[in-house]
Amino acid sequence: MSNRSLAFNAERLLQVLRSFPTVNSYIVGYSGGADSTALLHALNNTQQQLGTAVSAVHINHGIHPDADQWQLQCEKFCHQHGIKLTCLKISLTNRSGKGLEAEARHLRYEAISALLNTGDCLLTAHHADDQAETLLLNLMRGSGVDGLSAMPESRPLGNGFLQRPLLRFKNNALRTYLQENNIQWSEDPSNKHLNHDRNFVRHEVIPLLEKRWPDVGQRLLLTRDAMSDSRNLLEDLAVKYIKPNLAHPHVLVVTPQCLAKPELFRLVIRHWLKQSAIPGIPVYKLDTFCNQAQLAGNDHKISLHWDGWILRWYMSHLWLHTDVEILPCPTVNWPRGESTIDLGADVGQLILRTENKTERHLDSFPDKKLSVVGRINTQDALFSRGGFHKSLKNLFQASHIPPWLRDSIPFCKLDGELVSMGDWCFNEQFASWLSDNHLSLKWRPEHPLLQFVLEQQHPATH
Repeated sequence: MSNRSLAFNAERLLQVLRSFPTVNSYIVGYSGGADSTALLHALNNTQQQLGTAVSAVHINHGIHPDADQWQLQCEKFCHQHGIKLTCLKISLTNRSGKGLEAEARHLRYEAISALLNTGDCLLTAHHADDQAETLLLNLMRGSGVDGLSAMPESRPLGNGFLQRPLLRFKNNALRTYLQENNIQWSEDPSNKHLNHDRNFVRHEVIPLLEKRWPDVGQRLLLTRDAMSDSRNLLEDLAVKYIKPNLAHPHVLVVTPQCLAKPELFRLVIRHWLKQSAIPGIPVYKLDTFCNQAQLAGNDHKISLHWDGWILRWYMSHLWLHTDVEILPCPTVNWPRGESTIDLGADVGQLILRTENKTERHLDSFPDKKLSVVGRINTQDALFSRGGFHKSLKNLFQASHIPPWLRDSIPFCKLDGELVSMGDWCFNEQFASWLSDNHLSLKWRPEHPLLQFVLEQQHPATH
């Protein structure tokens, strides 16, 4: 049966919902428009059969002069039908630079996701026409398989998840349902403004295509289904690669086989970001980054910046972190007798730990001045190990510590001589003093990537 002839009613909605995973409660994203009104009314009529709590949430964007009036109409409808309604107001500033429509969508989902407890489900009223429009819009944006898969029927959202149960029903079927049940709804006049891409596709492009291919909506949905199948297979391939090569949630090993295949390299990166709930990288930026990584040697430092994140390439590893600066290690003198020294956020603490791990004040302390410094105060420094002198640069490279993390690694100096890096003691006299006094040097970094670096050093150096 085509989507054109598929009627919408409460019974059909019930069938769709029962094909989805069971939830604790449904929260309908309710704008007061025809689509969400049909969904909320039908869902409320199936509540007894579902045995699941039903409520609604309305987002007041405050852009249109009638925004408050629309909210009042939503409140009236929910009061008449005994439906609990939560109203939220969001403030749009377009600080993201992606346009008010994109920002409104982001803030809307962000606000609603904060309401979801484990097992709660947001239902949205996206329908078959929305799906066809999304596919065409993504095609015009040059999207790949993910974009041409359009909107998924279900995905995680906050502590719960989102479901779209109307993707097989057309808009006219929803309006027919409302008319048959004598239900009023609100119309947003901005839906007819052709300066919005989606409205242009809806009112100009699709009607023109329908003159030539009357079943264009069904054809587009068939394409969407084919792309979804392809996407699922590609995601399985990416998962099989990522799972054994994920050294840390934000550190991924890139094998020569992966690097040699640009399409696999890009796929793995995209899926890694997706499963970490991190914004996707623009296609042109990802292509440039992957090409640079393929041409570079292991010690080259390549980075990509986007949407508050940084992706770096170093020593056949991808390193991912926010663009918030990782703080460097400060220069401080270790107070005599103190067991712990605080080096601030990110770098964390250095501890002279006793065997019983309980003492805060040390009876034994080095006779010489003990201080902690960062790399910035150890430039061109040499350290002694096994009768040989080595540079810190050699030490960092041998330890595979990325250049952008090196300023955050704490070093201990004893009367100006380097004796340790992190909690690895490479000075024999200092190591002997620690052993004689039943002490051990421990570093407890706070930043996740510094914690990872420390974990990687212990097997090789301890």
